[in-house]
Amino acid sequence: MSLSMPLDQQREIFAIAGNNHCVDCSAKNPTWASVSFGVLMCLDCSGQHRSLGVHISFVRSVTMDSWTEKQLNCMRKGGNKTFNDFLRSKHVDASGMGIPEKYNLPEAELYRERLRAKVEGRPLPTDLPK
Repeated sequence: MSLSMPLDQQREIFAIAGNNHCVDCSAKNPTWASVSFGVLMCLDCSGQHRSLGVHISFVRSVTMDSWTEKQLNCMRKGGNKTFNDFLRSKHVDASGMGIPEKYNLPEAELYRERLRAKVEGRPLPTDLPK
């Protein structure tokens, strides 16, 4: 069942570490999300995410779109800081990297798969995709 994200849940998502700025360009107060990565972004960057295709980045508006409980859980278990910290832990410097390049990295795919596994209660994958 889909539902509009209630204000208390919006506040919860916005309060996650790093979510006060766009994950890609650092613009303040992002209101768009990539459910696939559990991150928040600005309107401009959301357009670039949409062009990646839903198989890579499934984009929703935090304030206008309907959300399933599974999608909300992706956001709760993700976060901009968590994603960026993961890339750094894999020795990826994404600063200055374009959105298509960044989100098509094997490390980004591994993060996306780990987030999905976390939400679904499965063991977390550890190997980079080949």
